[in-house]
Amino acid sequence: MKNIIGAITCTLVSYAIAIFGYMLTHGCKLNDLQNIPEDDKRFLLVLLVAQTIIVWAYFFYILAIRKKNAKRIKSDENRLILQQRRYQIVIDNSGEMMYEISLNNDACISTEKIREKFGWDIPKQVDKLDVRKLFEILHVHPEDEELFYHSTSGLITNKMTKEITVRMQKSDGEYIWCNIIYIPLLDGDNNMVSIVGKIEDVDSEVKEKERLEYQSRTDGLTGLMNKQTFEEEAMKFLMSSISTGSALLFIDMDYFKDVNDKFGHSMGDRAIRDTALKLQIIFANCDMVSRFGGDEFMIFVKNIPRDTLLDKLAWATEKLKETYSNGVDVVNLSASIGVAYCMADKISYSTLFEAADNSLYAAKELGRSRYIIRDVYN
Repeated sequence: MKNIIGAITCTLVSYAIAIFGYMLTHGCKLNDLQNIPEDDKRFLLVLLVAQTIIVWAYFFYILAIRKKNAKRIKSDENRLILQQRRYQIVIDNSGEMMYEISLNNDACISTEKIREKFGWDIPKQVDKLDVRKLFEILHVHPEDEELFYHSTSGLITNKMTKEITVRMQKSDGEYIWCNIIYIPLLDGDNNMVSIVGKIEDVDSEVKEKERLEYQSRTDGLTGLMNKQTFEEEAMKFLMSSISTGSALLFIDMDYFKDVNDKFGHSMGDRAIRDTALKLQIIFANCDMVSRFGGDEFMIFVKNIPRDTLLDKLAWATEKLKETYSNGVDVVNLSASIGVAYCMADKISYSTLFEAADNSLYAAKELGRSRYIIRDVYN
């Protein structure tokens, strides 16, 4: 209806222009048109008919073009809907947790597997996607926020494929480790229009890796650092930090062999675990406590005043005294402690170890259940 009114309006306007043009060129007024020559009347009539034909021909041409365009747009929309449905069917039957998140407020797509795994869906539409919104959509653990931002900002600004392993929250509140793959989808002008990707549940693999790493770095009986880990961490500190005022403690359990011989290895294991627990209590916070092997323990204390260290050594010597019995035999367990105290910076681990080992030997020679401390200058 609007198009017809527009065509009629254009026709009338063309009539008015033709008549006004005639009046202007012949110097007559509107009232004089009735008295113009017959030839001029016929000319005006032909002109107005021609204008009418041209206007309506153009109208029908434009109308045909619009109908054709509308039909093509409708066809493209149907084709796009069909393509999206095919895409949805493919990803739903892939067995994978696939998704596509649009940057232009178009429809987002995600597989049913995501709902099955997490109990939530990716929103059907996302307005003005940015890193923060993507972080919330994927329910990433707050502790992984910095890693997520660092990785994902590169995806959006550099349009590069990214892969990241973070913790994602399920609807019941549980977090599981997931590997997220982002692939930017670009249009013909190289503008990113959406993010296509996949989510993989790697929770069991990550936790198994953590367990194996923990086992490789700790003593199986006590849960303390093992010898290799302790030496690596102590060396790292000595090379990168100011070591003045730090101390290396070498501890040996007195009469431990008697516990094993009289009460068996299970009682010996208990004695080792008891000693480990006490050492963790005495040397808490930033101190490194390790089981060095057998009935030996090694402790590295960072930046401790000498008076405080002496108090801890006195406490440890007393605290590590323990009596074990099977109702017949009795063993009074104690500990000898050799200490190397750093009086200067840049002292090597081997130098401290040698001084602590010599101090421990001296404590044993002097009757056990005591500590000997040596100052190390270089």
